[in-house]
Amino acid sequence: MSSSNSGRSERLDPIQGVLEVLDRASMTGTNKLGLLLTLLDLAPTLDSNAPIISRTAMAERYLDIHWEHARPFGGVTLRQSSARKSRADGTTADDTTVMQEVHRLRKLLTDRKRGDLRDNPLGIVRLRVEDAEWNSEWEEAVETALARVRAALLKNPVRLLQQLPGDPEPFLYHVTSDKTGFMLLPGVAESLTRFAGVLRPLVEFRFAQAVVRINHETLNLPVDDVHSHLFGRDRIMPPPKMREQLGQIQQGRCIYSGDSLPTSSGSLDHVVPWSRARLSQIENFLMTTPSVNSKKAGSLLAPAAVERWLRHVDSKSGEIQECAQDHNWLADFDSVRRVARHIYESLDATTGVWHFEYGIQPLGRQGKRYVLGLLQ
Repeated sequence: MSSSNSGRSERLDPIQGVLEVLDRASMTGTNKLGLLLTLLDLAPTLDSNAPIISRTAMAERYLDIHWEHARPFGGVTLRQSSARKSRADGTTADDTTVMQEVHRLRKLLTDRKRGDLRDNPLGIVRLRVEDAEWNSEWEEAVETALARVRAALLKNPVRLLQQLPGDPEPFLYHVTSDKTGFMLLPGVAESLTRFAGVLRPLVEFRFAQAVVRINHETLNLPVDDVHSHLFGRDRIMPPPKMREQLGQIQQGRCIYSGDSLPTSSGSLDHVVPWSRARLSQIENFLMTTPSVNSKKAGSLLAPAAVERWLRHVDSKSGEIQECAQDHNWLADFDSVRRVARHIYESLDATTGVWHFEYGIQPLGRQGKRYVLGLLQ
């Protein structure tokens, strides 16, 4: 689609547009890359008939992503912006707004003698301080952080992300007229959902490269190490006791294969792969054998495996909820199922999915219809 009067270039395909951002966009920090990760996370949660992301939902996910980046790396607190900006009070901001807010929240946990919580996902932290005397102070601090992030998003990455050499038409979203949300353009949510498994690693690697560049004076390590520190899933795995309890709920057997789980070395599988969607709810976890987990890797499930997972979650829902409560962990099966459905809706019938007996095989049209029926 082209603009007849503005002189702007034709609208880019959304996937091409993301690749152009990674290749050509001007960046002094990670704001644009963080916004891309946020869009990839939120796209599979959207109804394709009304693909609107509220500024609040955008800010919440943006803060969640960056919360996980604040852990010191080798004793160094990693910065995410090379720009230093003067504030009205005479001080200097030497990092992105979101990272400044993350560090303020982490300091509050330390001040309240709960520094042990800092390296948990933000959603888990909020659960675990619900009964604390200072919970109202914590929630007020989180809301203040979200308000500042909402304002900063609109000022910087939302406004600048789609500005590329050649001045193309917007290719991902428009800001709504009241500026309370972002309307994804037709086909964008489906494209981002379908290709998230490919796009996310690219965006994350560029993010790690940017962090290495910004911190080059204090950091001299391979990009792969920084990437693992920022995005490795080990940092948000449930605790060993919770994994042990999940195995007990499964009666010591792998849901996929029926094989006995090792007593001490079972593997935690993300049913909807981590590369596809950042789902940390307990319903997205199954304990498997190391061999099964290695074979499944980052693949989506074939229809029969989806059916086994859903049957397990349905029959053991009370025990699964109790496990989540025992460990103050996130639980929301409706969200997991909705995201899974949107992912399968976006797939081509030729997409390979994991059949536990036969390895990777095409999903097929009939298989796609069947899975969507299961997830309805």
